[in-house]
Amino acid sequence: MSNLLPINPFTLPLPALQATLQQALQKPVKDRPYTAQIMRQNPTAFLFLIDQSGSMDELTTYREQTVSKAEAVAQIINQTLCELLLRCQKGDEIRHYYDVALIGYGGQSSQQANLLWSGTMDGKAFLSPAELAQATIRVDEFATQRTIRGRTIAVTERRPVWIEPVHRHRTPMKSALLLAESLVQQWLAAHAGKDVYPPTILNITDGVATDGTDEDLLACSERVRQLHTLDGHVLLMNIHIAPERGKAVLFPSNASELGNDPYARLLYDMSSEMPPPYHTDIASLFDLDQRPLYVGMCSNANMDALVKFMNIGTPTQSNQHFSHHMRPDS
Repeated sequence: MSNLLPINPFTLPLPALQATLQQALQKPVKDRPYTAQIMRQNPTAFLFLIDQSGSMDELTTYREQTVSKAEAVAQIINQTLCELLLRCQKGDEIRHYYDVALIGYGGQSSQQANLLWSGTMDGKAFLSPAELAQATIRVDEFATQRTIRGRTIAVTERRPVWIEPVHRHRTPMKSALLLAESLVQQWLAAHAGKDVYPPTILNITDGVATDGTDEDLLACSERVRQLHTLDGHVLLMNIHIAPERGKAVLFPSNASELGNDPYARLLYDMSSEMPPPYHTDIASLFDLDQRPLYVGMCSNANMDALVKFMNIGTPTQSNQHFSHHMRPDS
């Protein structure tokens, strides 16, 4: 296990967190993993790793508009955060069902990843849903149309914004994985001994890492995937986005589906096998045959696939697996 990085989002001193983590990781995963209820006493965590390298300025199509990949990804992340927040709102109360971290790589530095919260939350690692509600940069308004009882009416839709599109430097993906590893270690130590649903990490990228070898990335991802709660191992999911060209490979069952693409095979080897409770949602959303195994990665995916990928990894309304595990009255 690598050493903790000097970012501590919790109140325990780092040495105490390290000792607590080591004790927690000695406990085995229970016989029926990925069954823990997500509730206020036992939240889960989501970490989004976002490629902000210069190549993200390449154009793609999203919501029938031509935009940069950076713009499309920012919109999708903002929408996902909005949906996460809505799942936590019960009347005037915002319930603490999960902690959320945003990590960008290539936006501020060609060498280091960085935390993406800004404003009053600048420098924080994980945000609770209540903090997420306070962390918006602004709220945009869009004129759109909705069909209600067969009638199409014009409405104004409000969309909160947490992150802006960025595309600047190279692709320090190894740094992003190391930062995610540190944050997950500390989150696990802070929740040691609890039957909590394990953290999920979603890495969105459009290119090859520039700060490490394939062996470096494999070693980092292996350490991350070995971290666990009593309820299961951390899930690391990787999606390679591309404009609408080339053959997309979605949640493959075997590396042979990737052909001779060495980068796709690297992401395949970096990614978690998806637990059986996810299989129905994966097959349904991506129109795939039912299989005994799906690996949590996609290659050459367009923006529509990215939206579905986010639905698999987070508890949105379309994800039946997470819906069964939420405890809205807890």
